[in-house]
Amino acid sequence: MWVLDPANSRELLDRLRPHALSPDFEVVWCGEGWKPLVSDCHDELAAAFPNYRFYAIKQKWGVLTFQARPRAGEVASEELALVDEITDRFRRASEAICEWCGRPGSLRSDGPEWLTLRDQCARDMETTYYPSSTPIV
Repeated sequence: MWVLDPANSRELLDRLRPHALSPDFEVVWCGEGWKPLVSDCHDELAAAFPNYRFYAIKQKWGVLTFQARPRAGEVASEELALVDEITDRFRRASEAICEWCGRPGSLRSDGPEWLTLRDQCARDMETTYYPSSTPIV
């Protein structure tokens, strides 16, 4: 539920690996509910920039963060702007999609972490991971 790894996302990781800046790339640090967003963002970046590179793909402050560049080395500001346009669109989309299940969700900041979850997933998380904490719903 918490990461895209070889057990639940081997094909996607294999497609991402050639674009990873780190030779140790093995997981995407976001929940399975965002797997389609990660895949579609990768596809758009690869179509626009076949040699694009990413530094990180993760959940940060409750939204999908896809840190990428058009390619290694120097790049034009227009190219960076297009990368930002693509990744920002998927970041905004992630604000309405549950990171765990992929159904409609909402950004929540009232618990121990910022997360985008649907109500049931937030309740499940509260019960499973934070049974004695303040509710996040």
